[in-house]
Amino acid sequence: MASTAEHDTLAANFASDPRIYFSTETGRWQFEDDDGKEMEYDTATGTWVPMIDDDLLKAQQAAYKMEGVDEDAVAAPVLKREAKKRKENPMDVDIAEGSAAKKSRSKKNDRFNGSTTGEAPAAPARRSKNTAVYVSRLPPDVSVDELRDAFSKFGLIEIDDRDEPKIKLYADAHGNFNGEALVVYFKEESVDLAIRMLDDAELRLGEPGSRMAVRKAEFGHKGKDGEEDAKAEYKPRTAHDKKKATRRIGKMQSKLNDWDDEDGFGPPSEAPETASSLALKARVVVLKHMFTLKDLEEDPTLILELKNDVREECETLGDVTNVVLYDLEAEGVMTVKFRDSVSAQACILVL
Repeated sequence: MASTAEHDTLAANFASDPRIYFSTETGRWQFEDDDGKEMEYDTATGTWVPMIDDDLLKAQQAAYKMEGVDEDAVAAPVLKREAKKRKENPMDVDIAEGSAAKKSRSKKNDRFNGSTTGEAPAAPARRSKNTAVYVSRLPPDVSVDELRDAFSKFGLIEIDDRDEPKIKLYADAHGNFNGEALVVYFKEESVDLAIRMLDDAELRLGEPGSRMAVRKAEFGHKGKDGEEDAKAEYKPRTAHDKKKATRRIGKMQSKLNDWDDEDGFGPPSEAPETASSLALKARVVVLKHMFTLKDLEEDPTLILELKNDVREECETLGDVTNVVLYDLEAEGVMTVKFRDSVSAQACILVL
């Protein structure tokens, strides 16, 4: 506060301006202009400066506030200092710890736990891969090799630690094969393709009795004793088991990279592409003798009917993007364009 002599001098200087008054609360001379802006006289500099009130302070804080920054969080140096105090005086933790630090840690815990109750949120359910198909209605004399030859056309079959294909033939209570089997693929995508191509198909061409039922495995099928397979007791994997699994996966990946069978379902080879290899990549299938020009003349609505029938039939093999009917072709030509080449090859095999 200014001295009495200085106060009297300022009072005499400010007496001519009725807007200037002396505040007994702050002990300073204050001034309010016509716009309502309040100023106070700084005796050290001899100038009028804006008064800093709560509203002005909040406005300044809002102007410099950064999105994503917790303004209430205690600064790192403060937390570090309080942590040092706790180490030096472990008995006075509750007394030395400021309420702001407690609040900051509480907020961090709530954000970490995802709730205000301190309870950890439930972990999201992890979707396990299902790379197996369950096959039923198999002939009583079927063999693992026969199943491997049939199902390996639609994907790489996984191998076990003995380099044997993972194909299981189920038996009844007397130990006899009951016509059901499990085939495990290396890739999940092979399951849908195998179901699409082999369900209700003949394992042995020309033998109606060998029609199979193929569906996605549910891991609850019957075992040797006729009861559903129970979940095996969990056994922690040892380092040796992990090494064996790593070696087996490495072998499977190597086989997958080298896989290029004559049906064209594997990855393309590095050899120069021939006409036949390019055909395997094609997504368009050409169908002939689907109609005659006379049929179209007699029934103009046949064009739309044929296109719908062909699309409906081919969509059981894969996604169809376009169907074209060439109404001037004497050979009755239609084309079907699939979204991928695998579906196109499947269409060729079936039709």
